[in-house]
This record gives sequence, structure tokens and C-alpha cells, in this order.
Amino acid sequence: MMISVSRPEFLCITDDQSGTASYGGDQAWYAEEWNRMSGCGPTCAANVTAYLARTRPGLRTLYPGDAMTKRLFAQHMEEMFRFVTPGAMGLNRLDMFIEGMERFAASRGVRLIAHVFEVSGNMRRDRPPADALTAFVREGLEADCPLAFLNLTNGRVKNLQSWHWITVTAAEAGEGTLVATASDEGKDIRLDLRLWYLSTRMHGGLIYYTEP
Repeated sequence: MMISVSRPEFLCITDDQSGTASYGGDQAWYAEEWNRMSGCGPTCAANVTAYLARTRPGLRTLYPGDAMTKRLFAQHMEEMFRFVTPGAMGLNRLDMFIEGMERFAASRGVRLIAHVFEVSGNMRRDRPPADALTAFVREGLEADCPLAFLNLTNGRVKNLQSWHWITVTAAEAGEGTLVATASDEGKDIRLDLRLWYLSTRMHGGLIYYTEP
């Protein structure tokens, strides 16, 4: 069964000059070199907040305008970096993302409720079964929110960078399968999320948001 946010096209960003389209933001758009190197987390946060702003009248203040142009979205990314700020090891914990998003939302006069699926390292015995991951992804997409996804090791998934955040916008879920569609550095990718969950060695997780 295919599950998706209701308006995935709302993450299509048009270059003001060339007219080319990107699927979500690209951390390469940051002005500073460090931000370009470490900015996958705040870029993901920019994707999520822009989508929420465009689909919820009460959250319009989360994005500075109506146009999804590269120029405006890059400004949004720079502002987001001030709140969802990587440390020396990048944005390598879910709580860094959650706390930054909370501060950003508060600065815009709104509140967001974070729903979190935390993935422990694979040496821990408390990691839930893979079906719990599928259920969480379904809940987030059915709530019409892209999911922020942190992975520190890509496991056996070859087309996924390690130590990286991407934005999940759809998933094909079936018996023993979970294949996600995501925005990664401005591109639309598909990855085996269940395989990642079963093979990743370090912690990570997914987050989606709802209104109070």
C-alpha cells in the first residue's frame, strides 16, 4: 500500500534563474562552507516547516511567504540554521532537532507537537520490531506531515548517506517491506527503510509534527 503526504508537490522548489526544479532544499545552498557541510538537519527542518506552513492555515508563520523559489527557500534555510544548529559532530541526536524546532516555532508564535520514533543501536535489546517502524511512518504520513529521518550508519542501504538527515514524504508498505520516498539534497530518492532499520548499527530515528 502506498502512503503519502497529501501535497508532495508543495516541496517542489524552482530556481529563480534557471527554472529548474528541486525536490526539497539542498544544503549546498547555504552561503557558509560549514553550513553546507553540516546543514542536512536544518535543511530537513526547513522542508518540514515549509510543508506545514503551506498545508495548515494556523502555521503559516513557519515559512516566509507563498513562493517556493530557491531564493526564498534558501533564506528560510539560513533562518532555520539559527535554531536547528549542528554542533561539532553535526546534528547527531534527535533531541537537537526537536529542541531547535520548538524554539523556531515559538519564535513564530506557534506550537508544534513532536512525535518521535527513536532507534537505539543494534546491540540494544529494546529495539522494537520492524513493524513498529512501519506503523510510525504510516501514522506520520496519514497525519499529512513529512518525517524527518536521522541515520548515523546506512546499514546495507547503498543509496543512503551515513550521518545524514533526509525528509520522508511517502512510503510503500507491505508484508515485510517498507520502501520510502524522500527528499535528499534536493533530489527525489527511494530507499529501503526496513532494510536500514534491520541493518543500521547506530542510533537514529524519525520525527513528525502535529498541531496542538
